[in-house]
Amino acid sequence: MWLPTEKDIENYFLLSDMLEAQRKEFNPLSRKKSNEQLNPIKIKMVNRILEPLNKLFKNEASHKFLDILNEDDMPTNSDVVLVISQYETAINEFRKKYYFKDEYLLNEDAYPTWRWITKEKPSDYYKDNDIEDDL
Repeated sequence: MWLPTEKDIENYFLLSDMLEAQRKEFNPLSRKKSNEQLNPIKIKMVNRILEPLNKLFKNEASHKFLDILNEDDMPTNSDVVLVISQYETAINEFRKKYYFKDEYLLNEDAYPTWRWITKEKPSDYYKDNDIEDDL
């Protein structure tokens, strides 16, 4: 089974924050000028976020629904909002799949800790490993 790496999770946070910032910019534009076409610079800026996310999600079921913007198609503001919303859904699904409450990793109050499942630390990592080594 494919698992993200710790570096993938770092990228996930960076890219999801950047995508959210882009959505905040495009939402008002989509309302005011929904059919206005993007210029090539904006397309490149959006794709700089979408392309690495697309690569991160290549092993996910959502991947087949994720597109990057095609400069030749001359996407509009509303097109960008639609594409961003699809990526945001994929981001949420990725988090649901790989972020979990680990019953073997307890906090100081003896409650399970939420953490990411990664190649370096799969879901059963703390079951047999000494936690002190990782703290």
